[in-house]
Amino acid sequence: EMTYERVREFLFHSFRSTTAGKSHKEVLKMEVLRWHPDKFDSLIGPKMRQDEWAKTKEAAGLVARWVTRLM
Repeated sequence: EMTYERVREFLFHSFRSTTAGKSHKEVLKMEVLRWHPDKFDSLIGPKMRQDEWAKTKEAAGLVARWVTRLM
C-alpha cells in the first residue's frame, strides 16, 4: 500500500544513489520535476498499457501532491 509516510521514507532513504550527498531541498526539487504531471504523462504514458494508465496516473498525481507537500 502506498502511503505518504512510505513515499517520504523512500524519497530520503540513504541507499538511493541519486540522492547521495544532496540536501532534502535538493531531493525534493529533483522529485518535483520527476513527478510533474505533464512530464510524467509524456515520459511514462506511452510506455503504459491503456487499461493500466488511469490507475497509474492517479497514483502519480498523489505522489506529486505529497512531494509538493513535503516542500
